[in-house]
Amino acid sequence: MHLPENLSALRSYYRLNLEDVAGLVDISRQTLAKYEKGQATPPVDVAARLAVIYKVSLDTLTYQNLSKLSDRQLLQLMAAPDPGLRGQTLRIRDLVRTVGEDNEENIELVSAKAMMGYCQGGYSDETFISELPWFRLPLPFISKNRKYRLFPAGGESMLPIPSNSFVLGEYVEDWYSVKDGTGCIVVSHEGIVVKKVYNELVSHRQLMLHSLNPTYESYALAVDQVRELWKYVLYLTTDFPDPEPTLGMILGEIRRLRQDVTH
Repeated sequence: MHLPENLSALRSYYRLNLEDVAGLVDISRQTLAKYEKGQATPPVDVAARLAVIYKVSLDTLTYQNLSKLSDRQLLQLMAAPDPGLRGQTLRIRDLVRTVGEDNEENIELVSAKAMMGYCQGGYSDETFISELPWFRLPLPFISKNRKYRLFPAGGESMLPIPSNSFVLGEYVEDWYSVKDGTGCIVVSHEGIVVKKVYNELVSHRQLMLHSLNPTYESYALAVDQVRELWKYVLYLTTDFPDPEPTLGMILGEIRRLRQDVTH
């Protein structure tokens, strides 16, 4: 077994300190140091979370001697398809959900009135979730094997999504899997926002959130402030399309003109 030296080698490869990694898997710095020195063995769930962070399979982390590999070889190993990684995710929290009489997932609706209650603990409250209205959406890209929820959206920072809209999200269980630039519904204690997410969980224990409206500045949200992540699917609105140019159309035309000038 090569778990201790692999933990040390991979942490060095990613240029992380003990505090960074320990915080990500919710253990102390001293405990992680003992794992790396072989003075203690991590429980399976902790080892699995470490494997996800380091982007290797649990078997590879445990049994293959990675300390002998160069940085280039490590990069190739992490980039290669690995059947051992399939289905291996970092479960941040268990999702409270509802199902219909047919035992299929409902799509719950979080109304604007229920939004703050949801953010301040309702997301994990079975009674709260069970009292939300729900529906089904028979569209070809809605999978029965995935979980969806509808959230209120609006405000200038979310333009060009119109005010008084609702945004459908697909539940993200493994936050570390989110790719840079992914549109997400981000639930925090402060509220619900729709942003482009840039993933800095491994390097800085945070998500960088970029507004759809470029006049708003990006900001960082620490991982311990995140309650849930939902990948953007679509938005619903009752607003009839405005014949006047929207902000998105104007910005698109500006980008096109800039490209014409540079070429």
